[in-house]
This record gives sequence, structure tokens and C-alpha cells, in this order.
Amino acid sequence: MSTSIPHTYRYAYASQVAANDRGRPQLSLATSNSDLTQPHFFDGRARAPRELGQMLYTLSDVVRTHFFKQVPALLDPVVTSNEALLRLEGFSGCAGVYARVDLPRESFSGETFGRGTTNVDFNQPMRNALMRLRDGDDVDFAVGKDEVVLSKGGTATVEKKVNLPLRWIKGFSEVQNYQPQLDLKFEISAPEALRFIRSLPKSARPKLMSHAVSSGRGLRLSQRPARGSVRFSGTHRVKILEPLLPQAKSLRVWADEESGTSAWEVVLPSGGFFLMLSPETHRGFSGEGQALSALANPVSDETIAAVRAQLKWGSLIDAEAVAAKMSLPHADVIGALSALGTRGLAGFDVGAGQYFHRELPFNLDRMEAMQPRLKNARKLVEAGGIERLGQNSGKTRYGVPGTNTTHIVRLSDALDDCTCQWFSKYQGQRGPCKHVLAARIQEDQITGDDAG
Repeated sequence: MSTSIPHTYRYAYASQVAANDRGRPQLSLATSNSDLTQPHFFDGRARAPRELGQMLYTLSDVVRTHFFKQVPALLDPVVTSNEALLRLEGFSGCAGVYARVDLPRESFSGETFGRGTTNVDFNQPMRNALMRLRDGDDVDFAVGKDEVVLSKGGTATVEKKVNLPLRWIKGFSEVQNYQPQLDLKFEISAPEALRFIRSLPKSARPKLMSHAVSSGRGLRLSQRPARGSVRFSGTHRVKILEPLLPQAKSLRVWADEESGTSAWEVVLPSGGFFLMLSPETHRGFSGEGQALSALANPVSDETIAAVRAQLKWGSLIDAEAVAAKMSLPHADVIGALSALGTRGLAGFDVGAGQYFHRELPFNLDRMEAMQPRLKNARKLVEAGGIERLGQNSGKTRYGVPGTNTTHIVRLSDALDDCTCQWFSKYQGQRGPCKHVLAARIQEDQITGDDAG
């Protein structure tokens, strides 16, 4: 399977900071569209230009960095617009760091005009200009243009041809399955957060685990776990937040102890910056496999389609309200949202504990084809030979053919397990193995037939 696909960003102009027709500096982010029709998302004045510039610069640092190897990564983030806010999201080149900037409407004096998601141009001259924005300046802010801009009259089309890593695309589907499991562990003031971040080494051995441990009103770094500590890998991945903290209000630290995933949320007066780390520096979110269960055993297509129709570019999707409106079980709505997340049609806001609507500007029709474990599981089901062995201690046992052996899979509401080497090595932390997936598919078919 190819590890990347050819992709072309097409921008009718380059993002820049330049004087507009009102004589004020304007930060203009160019949006990408194949026909050069520019989605016009926003046009207003930034209330805190310095914070805005710093958040966007830090986001661009993430998407331009490969945190595991010294490999250039020139990828452009995506922006989602609706009436409530602008969201910009992106992954590092290694797909092990996910970053999101939330800019609520109150951050600007202006109106949001458009709804949708697309790429935005982040080029080096624009990055340099972002660092020069100051709060004393009257800075206008525009995302896209309110007209069709064609390559004529001296306006040059900007094209960026890149090999877009499949892991980068798959990462978007995976993080939505991690985030609902995150718990808030710490919230500390910005000065304490800055003190902690500055104490972190700029680099660390790739497989060396670190722990953020409570210390007075702040945090300290430890190489040993402690009660309530947050485990993370790659201090340099967290240190990228340092420039944001002098203007911040607080730092929230989230973690999922089972998977080892952590998230670091900088709360600023004019918005928020969310940084999510994979369990280990050398592991990208794309290979974790947390989305596989949702792909293997989704709720019905009718339910998914019905829930999708309710999204309407909402900045937050109230699952309970959707369930009540549609007379569906709450669990089915959550299952549909999870399935939509695997297709790039929904993200998750940890702070609010709710999904949001966005449609990634990539072709995700082949999402299942990009999941080799799921493909192999379906082959096992199609080949036959999977035997249901009955139930014991609340677990349903299956015999699933392996290489020169039969693996025993035990399905349960808590944790599925398998006798294969994959499960022995990862203990379910990197998603289900192909044998568990095959057993789940078979079990779903059996229960579905019984219900019918």
C-alpha cells in the first residue's frame, strides 16, 4: 500500500499580512479549492492580534515538523467556519501530534459569513509576518475572499504539490476516538505553566517516558510515575507551547491512562490552543487502530445518515438533543458520531465533551481500504472457519484461524483479548487485532440475525 498520495493545494493568492484598502494591516488567509472559488469565511478585526499571530504561528510549527525524524513536513492545516467560531486543525508530519486553534466569534469585531472546511495556505513569509503582529495595531483578519479570483490581471495562482501522507489523513479519523476518553488531570495558572514548560529539556531520548507530577500550585517533571501523574513521551513536543504561555490564562492537562495519550490545552483570553500527543514519540495516531471497531461494527447506515443530516456545521453537537429529536437511543447517536469521525465528518471538543461538524477536504471514501487490520479481518470472516465456542464468565469465546494455529478470542464489555502475539505485545492499547475484529464482525452478524 502506498504511504502517500499526490495532492495539490490550489490557492488563488498567497496568505499574507499586508495593508488593505483601508490602510490597515490585514492578515489574509488564502483558502484552497480546486476551481479557485474562494470560500469566504470571515472578514473582521482581531481584538488581540498578538495572540492570534502567536497561535497561528505555533500551529504552523506543528504542521511543519516531524517530531521523530529530521524530515521536512510542509503541510497546510484545515480551517472550519461556522457562526460560532473558526477552528484550524493540523497534524505534525509524523502524525504523532494533533493541534487545534479555536477562535470564538468574540475574538473579532466582525461576522462569520461562510460555513465549511478547507485548507489554508501557511507560507514562510506569512509566518514571519505573524510574529510582528502587536496588540496596539489595528489588524483586520480575512479568511478567503468574497469573490471568485482567477489567474488573470496579474493575480498568480499558488499551487503546492505535495505527497500527502496517508498517516496524516488517517490521523484525523483516529484522534476523535481517543479524545472522548481523556480526563482532566490538572489545571494550573499560566505563570506556573510557563515555569514547568521552561524546565523541560529541548530534546529527549525517543523512548524515554516523562511524567508531569503535581507540585504545589504547579507541575514538575519526573522520570518516575506518581499518583495522579500524567505520562507523556517527547518533552520537545510539549515545549512547542512555550511561546503561547506569556499571554495565556491557564494550562489544562488531559490524559487517558489506559492508552497513554495526553492533551495540553492553553487557555487564552481570545481563544484556545489544543495539543494532543500520541502515547510515544515514534507512534503516530494513524497506526493506533482505535477507529477500527467503529469501522468494523458501525451502527446502521440509516442512523449514520440521519445523524449526519443533523450536523449543519454546528460548533458543538448535543448528542442528547439529537437523540431526543430523532427518537433514537443516545448510544446509537454517539456510535453514529464516532463513525462520522472516522470518515472525517466530525471532530471532538474535549473541553465541551461534544462533537463538532467539519468535512475534511480530502477524499476519504477509501478510509477502510487504508486499514490493513480491518481488511485482513474481513478476509478471515469471508474465508470461514471462525467458530463460536460459547460463553464463560460473561465473555463470549471464539476460535479464529491464525498461521498454523487457532487463536482464542474472548469478547466482553470491558476488554476483548486474544492469544495472538499482537495482543500479547500491545494489550489492546493500539486497537484490536485482526482476530478480535473478525470475531466482533462475526458476533455482530449473529446478533443481527437473531434480532431479525
